Amino acid sequence: MNLFDAHTHLDMKHFQNDRDAVIKRARKAGLVGIVNSSIGSGSFRRTLGLVNKYEGFIFHSPGCQVSKLTDDETIEIINMSRKYSNDIVAIGEVGLDYYWVKDEAGRKAQEPRFIKFMDLAMDLHLPIVVHSRNAELEATILLEKYFEGDVLMHCFDGKSSVAQRVNDNGWFITLPANFDKHNNRREAAKIISLDQIMLETDGPYLSPVEGRNEPKNVIYGCNALAQIRNKNADLIAETTTNNALRFYDI
Repeated sequence: MNLFDAHTHLDMKHFQNDRDAVIKRARKAGLVGIVNSSIGSGSFRRTLGLVNKYEGFIFHSPGCQVSKLTDDETIEIINMSRKYSNDIVAIGEVGLDYYWVKDEAGRKAQEPRFIKFMDLAMDLHLPIVVHSRNAELEATILLEKYFEGDVLMHCFDGKSSVAQRVNDNGWFITLPANFDKHNNRREAAKIISLDQIMLETDGPYLSPVEGRNEPKNVIYGCNALAQIRNKNADLIAETTTNNALRFYDI
């Protein structure tokens, strides 16, 4: 069974003491690749190191901490992405966060930065990975208006009506390893075409088991999706892995 973790954060401090062991466990569990999403300039540099060390296994999608993004960091991440464009497979996670940002002014301030990253992805001919926590509809509206290209709604948790819209647009979603504990995600797993679904861990977060999440745990999402779609787990693994390889052009 070949698996793929389409979105995680192995450069974080949560993995600093056993990162090599985590990656070894991932390979043993059948993973054929991991996309690490950096979330700032320091994270960008650390991820470059991981990509170089684990060439052909770890890939880089640079983004930012959406709720904390400043204009200066937007410019810095854009400049770094242009400089290392040959070493990245997507732009993101970027987008909108309404979970941490409650005030209307703060929410609106995220939109022009989101659009700048859309422009960057289009300029570099790369897909975009979208963070849309509690803002799935709003992010979808902006993408439909401003972006032309492949879209991945990372850790999608939107309502069924938004899931249908995502499906009809031909966009992709990732389901985290614990997605079956969340109603919206379970419904999205039924609505979205299987050819538009990938698996992720978002490690160290969203663990399906006690403690820190890590790439080997994508198997939990695979098994849950197999049950929901009434398919063989091997077929789910093959399809979601091929979707990731296709989306990221790996």
